[in-house]
Amino acid sequence: MSMAVVPSILAGSQNIETGKKIRDNAVAIFAGVLLLALTAQISIPLSFTPVPITGQTFGVALIALLWGRTRGAAAVATYLTLGAFGVPLFALGKTGLAFGPTTGYLVGMFIASIAMGTLADLGWTKTWARTWVSAFIGSAITFTCGVIVLSVFIPSEALFMAGVLPFIPGDIIKTLLATTIVSQTSKKVQSNRS
Repeated sequence: MSMAVVPSILAGSQNIETGKKIRDNAVAIFAGVLLLALTAQISIPLSFTPVPITGQTFGVALIALLWGRTRGAAAVATYLTLGAFGVPLFALGKTGLAFGPTTGYLVGMFIASIAMGTLADLGWTKTWARTWVSAFIGSAITFTCGVIVLSVFIPSEALFMAGVLPFIPGDIIKTLLATTIVSQTSKKVQSNRS
């Protein structure tokens, strides 16, 4: 059984009917897509790189760590799919998934949601430290995938400056904020069940 917050709440509600389970999952995924779309609009373009600073990675961490692997990855995949098909959900209201400088970050967010969601399902959100490690792993995956694809568009000597360094301060803040929210939410749910 999943240890992530949203799945444990849904399981705890004893929704045995298939229709209710489908509805609950659909609502959880829709809420995740909405959260990602909103956090993506927190966007700061930088003049020296084609990659903007956005709130998306914060949204991905929250969703994956609270929703767990299945629902979290489904929410991120739905978000990416809707954006690819023309719904203006990406940063600055952009749409489409043409291969470009930010493609690796988007793919990385999906892979990170699987990794962080898996750790959440294994109970890693029960402590602040493990929650932070989970969020850090997600960030590392996102940055790695992002820089790999960015290397096609930017010379290797400029990669660190264009794809990593300017994002570290914001990523530290987003990771700490997501960790704190998830950790506190997890504690609250656990205490309500006791």
